[in-house]
Amino acid sequence: MDRGAAGSFVCSGSLLGDRRSILTAGHCVSDGAGTAAPIKTTAYFYNGSDPDTIPWQSSAATAVDVSDYFVNAAYTGEVIDQNDIAVLRLSELAPLFANSYDLYDGDDLSLTDFNTAGYGRRSTVGGDLGVDAGVGRRRQGDNRYEFRLGDPILNGAFDDEFGKADYSHVYLADFDNGKRANDAACVLTGFVGVQSYKFCDLGRGPTEATTAPGDSGGPQFVDGKLASVTSFGLTYYNLGDIDKVYNDSFGEYSGFVPTSIHRNWINSVLAVPEPSTWALMIAGFGLIGGSMRRRTRTRIRFSMS
Repeated sequence: MDRGAAGSFVCSGSLLGDRRSILTAGHCVSDGAGTAAPIKTTAYFYNGSDPDTIPWQSSAATAVDVSDYFVNAAYTGEVIDQNDIAVLRLSELAPLFANSYDLYDGDDLSLTDFNTAGYGRRSTVGGDLGVDAGVGRRRQGDNRYEFRLGDPILNGAFDDEFGKADYSHVYLADFDNGKRANDAACVLTGFVGVQSYKFCDLGRGPTEATTAPGDSGGPQFVDGKLASVTSFGLTYYNLGDIDKVYNDSFGEYSGFVPTSIHRNWINSVLAVPEPSTWALMIAGFGLIGGSMRRRTRTRIRFSMS
């Protein structure tokens, strides 16, 4: 995103089923519904398997300009806002090698395992010290949604905590290292009086992952479908954070906006191809299918964009 004098910024996103729409976070392109969009936004689709490749520096990536921005009308611009979601319309169809994704059908994500991905900052030393390297390299890993901020089991602990936005359906996931002292969700829910150990969990082991700057708008997958987008990071310094510094280290949280509460809105802004476009797409798919039938031993590998 090119914002002129304000600089350029990186976010992550996911291609939707119409192949002209990218789902991402509202704050990537907006300071709140009705505010100015970036001067220019370019989407990069990387056709390769090297996670250390930075797409906008690689000849193996395809660049497509964004032509339109659809920001949820209820997005306030607050850091924590369940309406922090946007759809970007591409100026042309995404390249055929790029995977597209459907929305997850489930409504309650609490205690659900997910896989997350993004092009944000990363760590070269592990979660004890947070992130220490730049953006642009694709990362993925596993975690678990713990609770949504408006869950009745939390006894209203977060009511009026984060400003004027509606955040009752925002979900948190903590970054576990296998130690009870840094199980942030367990420590926090106990602190606010939750009489249950349901949020106590030591993590996914070596595949446990969190998010960092640059991952905003990136996906969380449940059963291979888009269940939420990355929105923010959060720490309660004395309640599980391993170093009591906000730096995406163990004991901190990632915050996510679920797709379920925006399903109708997302579908309403998807691109509807012109009849001629459908004809070209059908012809293209037919040619690909014919090629695959003739060359049955050809292996085609798709990589996540």
